[in-house]
Amino acid sequence: MAEETFQTASDLAYQIISQKILDGEFPPGMKLSRRKMAEATGVSVIPVIEALKRLESDNLVESKPQWGSFVTVPTLEKIRQNYQLREAIECQSARILAKSMTLEQKAVLMEIATELDTVPYTADTVIDSRNSHLMFHRKLTDFTGNQLLVDALRRINLFWVLCQAIGTNAPKVAYPRYWHRYLVDEIAKGDQDLAEEVMRRHVNDSLIAIIAAEEQA
Repeated sequence: MAEETFQTASDLAYQIISQKILDGEFPPGMKLSRRKMAEATGVSVIPVIEALKRLESDNLVESKPQWGSFVTVPTLEKIRQNYQLREAIECQSARILAKSMTLEQKAVLMEIATELDTVPYTADTVIDSRNSHLMFHRKLTDFTGNQLLVDALRRINLFWVLCQAIGTNAPKVAYPRYWHRYLVDEIAKGDQDLAEEVMRRHVNDSLIAIIAAEEQA
C-alpha cells in the first residue's frame, strides 16, 4: 500500500489559494480576506495566515500594511525584475551544466527541446508548449544539483504563470526552429562563457518581446 503524504491545514490552504490565483479565479488586485479564504479552503484562519505568508514569499501575494493581503499585480517593472533574476539563475545554471552535464541529462533535455522546436505553436498546442518550456528550463536547473537555484526558479515560474493567467504574455518569439536544441548543444560543448552567452540571449529575447507588447498596449 502506497504511503500517503501528510498535508497540513496550511499546506491545503496554500494549495487551494495558489491554484485559484494561477487559474485566474482570484484575479490580480483581489483582496484575500483571511475570513473568506478560510471559508474557501475549509480551514481555520491561522493556517490561512501561514499560507498567505508563503504565497507572499512566492510573489503571488502582496501584503499592504493596514489593508491586508492582495493578489499580486504583474506590473512591467515587476516583470523586468523577474527577468533579471531569471537571467542570473539560468545563466549560472548554464555555466554549471557546461562542466557537469551527463549524456543522460543531455538526452532528456534534447527530447524536450526537439518537441519545443518541432511542434507547431497553435491555439491547440499553446498550453502544452508553455508547459514544455517551463519543464525544459526547470530540468536545466534541476540538473545543476543546486537546490537554491531550483527553488528560486520555481518562484519565478509561479509569477510567470500568474502573468499568463491574465494574458500578460509575450507574443511568440520568432526563434529559429532549432533554437532549443542549439541551446543544449552549445551548453554541452563545455565552454562556460559560451553557455552563459547563449542562455542570456535566449532569456532576453522573451523579455524584449514582452516589453514591446506592453509599450504598444
